Amino acid sequence: GSFLRVVGGAEATYGSHPWLVSLRLKGSHFCGGAILTDRWIMTAAHCFASLSESLSNVSMAVGEFDRRVNDEEEQVFRVKTVTVHENYHHAWPMSYDIALVELDQHIQLGYVTFTTGVRVQPICLPLPDEKILPQTSCIVGGWGRIKEGRLPAILREVQLNLVEPSKCKYVLQTVHSSVLHKRPVQSWSAMTVLCAGPERGGRDACQGDSGGPLVCLAGSGRGPWVALGITSWGKGCGRSWKNNSIRPPSRRGSPGVFTDVRLLLPWIKHKLQECRVTDGLVTDREGIIRNPAFPGDHYNNNFCVWSISVPQGYSILLEFEHFDLENDSYCRYDRLTVSV
Repeated sequence: GSFLRVVGGAEATYGSHPWLVSLRLKGSHFCGGAILTDRWIMTAAHCFASLSESLSNVSMAVGEFDRRVNDEEEQVFRVKTVTVHENYHHAWPMSYDIALVELDQHIQLGYVTFTTGVRVQPICLPLPDEKILPQTSCIVGGWGRIKEGRLPAILREVQLNLVEPSKCKYVLQTVHSSVLHKRPVQSWSAMTVLCAGPERGGRDACQGDSGGPLVCLAGSGRGPWVALGITSWGKGCGRSWKNNSIRPPSRRGSPGVFTDVRLLLPWIKHKLQECRVTDGLVTDREGIIRNPAFPGDHYNNNFCVWSISVPQGYSILLEFEHFDLENDSYCRYDRLTVSV
């Protein structure tokens, strides 16, 4: 697959990635994420775009380090909502690979002191004009497979140098046809990605760590740590991409490809503000039910629950003004459930 895991790295130090999140499907790790606030997680859109399971089977673990044990500051949450970027499409995984996940409860952040002294913390977002030079060493962490077989139990990390934008663009053009099945080339000016990793290969992020942050020291290396990228995809985990143009397509590699968070800061800010719709009680005899954040069509992976109650002896009449579900006999894509 094209999506990503840590390769060529080493075990991380306990507490060194306090912002990292493990996304779990029925208890098994499948993607990474980063804490933005005590209620919001940033991850990759493709983690949810291809998910056929109900969101009720997805959980989010913060404070995770060793998957074999319950770490002291480990906290597990359910998913309340998922917002995938409207311009993301699974057939074009190069751009807009970002999603925001709202948790069902608040994370206990750094003001809670644990006996180890380790605290769960959000990651900083970069400034819109954040200048982090090519060859800057950044870090990716995760629990993705480091070889064929089981996922590693202990959090791993790898250092990756940023690739110059022009070189990133060139190498992605060389792998475009083989990775994206010869689909029409999107305007390169519309790309929302950056690249990181050595030309010779050997170090990368690969399957299982998608969605986790690429963190770099801002301020010319003086800090703080910022989430410059979101782990997205790559061609051949840790495979060399030097001399790609003279290799057969099946042998070509790529650096790690990450969503450039700087380019999507307005979207992140807008969505976090837009989604501040509190639960509450509305009393009336009749009305129209709409998602307050999306009064029109619902976007992919929206999960809405409406509870309607009436006094004893009364009934509820539901009338649909517009009803359009994607046809699938297993209801894997769109579904409406009405329960009493």
